[in-house]
Amino acid sequence: MTKKTSFNIDKALSRIARPSVFDRLVKEIDAVEVPARYIDHITVVYHDGNVVELRGDEINHPIPVNHNADKSALEEYFKKMKDIKLFLNTEVLEDDVNTMVERLLGRLC
Repeated sequence: MTKKTSFNIDKALSRIARPSVFDRLVKEIDAVEVPARYIDHITVVYHDGNVVELRGDEINHPIPVNHNADKSALEEYFKKMKDIKLFLNTEVLEDDVNTMVERLLGRLC
């Protein structure tokens, strides 16, 4: 006996995560500063192809590699970077925003 397997494309597409309204709103914000508690991870891509990912304590409590680094050494280090990507933990951010809105608006929301 042969089993038939079927694939429902509509059902499969509905399972793909769609950005929430909150996620779409956050994408519209041009942040100057982001508190570490809202950062999920940071990815640094260097011109030589190396990729470094920073998470958790590496973001909250970075350990300097060179304790005697001067401004010119730091500039050279940053020139080696091709791209820096910051990934937000939108769940924590959304919870905090909801709490603050409820506190601010009280019974109105």
